[in-house]
Amino acid sequence: MSHGRLLVVVNPHASRAANALGAATAALFAEGFALDIRQSHSREDVHDLIIRESRDVDAIVIGGGDGTVSGALPALIEVDRPVGILPLGTANDLARTLGIPVEPAGAAATIAAGDRRRIDIGLVNDVHFLNVSSIGLAVEITDRLDPELKRRLGPLSYAAAALGTLGAAEKFAAIIACGDRRTDVNTYQITVGNGVHYGGGARVSVDAAIDDGILDIFAIETASVPELVAMAPAFFEGRQGERDDVKVFRSTEALIETAEPMPVSTDGEITTETPARYSVMRRALEVFAPR
Repeated sequence: MSHGRLLVVVNPHASRAANALGAATAALFAEGFALDIRQSHSREDVHDLIIRESRDVDAIVIGGGDGTVSGALPALIEVDRPVGILPLGTANDLARTLGIPVEPAGAAATIAAGDRRRIDIGLVNDVHFLNVSSIGLAVEITDRLDPELKRRLGPLSYAAAALGTLGAAEKFAAIIACGDRRTDVNTYQITVGNGVHYGGGARVSVDAAIDDGILDIFAIETASVPELVAMAPAFFEGRQGERDDVKVFRSTEALIETAEPMPVSTDGEITTETPARYSVMRRALEVFAPR
């Protein structure tokens, strides 16, 4: 892939952009690429930029966190160019799922190597996502995340936000419909996974994959907040589905309904609300990733 022309779209507010972007672009230059580097400040901005500037490039590189890549998805699908990822965010769970090094030169080398794979994209209502979509506790944690704290603490900022949220955590009633199966849940959290990792390294499940065409869904029905905290090791190993107080579903589509509209997050950004209708766009994005 060396010596191609790349459109590099960067989120300058990403937590690692100031420290890692220079090294990443220098590594791409060293590999022989011609770079057209642009900054983007919003989902609307990134969409128009990619549509406008991608006509004469061989590939598009997104520099930022998971939310940056997720926000660019509608435009990336439309222009249908291979996509490189420079993980400049806090959690970088997509890079973790794909085996892309977080270190700038390693991420650039992945693009230069030219190996590609096609991955699925999740869809909730009209919003695209790659890692997970959440309802409940994780949305409240997202809402508490302080950008400056993310920059200073990195993935530990999620733990800090969680500690500030757990004390007020409350269950909510929902209905999860997968095909003909309708299940009532009383839960702290519903997670719908398209990828493997989320929240700085937690796993959706031991069987999750980003190219299997399946959504991995779980609802946490623990009796108390202390029990929820005690589940932490299971989350990072993807074993939470082995517990009796966690309901698990695997499906190509789902509908989640709540009594009143509740906010829904996608890849760490609050983007829509319930009722939430989920589906999978099979092998919809081609990315540079190690074999």
